[in-house]
Amino acid sequence: MNSEEFNQLHADCIVTMRAYFAEAEKTTDLLAKCTVEPLSFTERLGLLSQEIMENEAHARYRSAKALLHGAARLGYGFSN
Repeated sequence: MNSEEFNQLHADCIVTMRAYFAEAEKTTDLLAKCTVEPLSFTERLGLLSQEIMENEAHARYRSAKALLHGAARLGYGFSN
């Protein structure tokens, strides 16, 4: 991996992190709408769907971050 590839890996990690944060914010916005009464079926389904999207975004971020950590730990000049 050269410097340009490392920089792209870092940029990709930032993009996936921001996408994860955006999904987490959507989830917390939905949770903020909770009341004393249970959510309607439609609202629960929407929350479940959003939580799935958030979890998938988190998995993509963790994967990108793991690659970046590996490159940082070994130095980006390391070759497999």
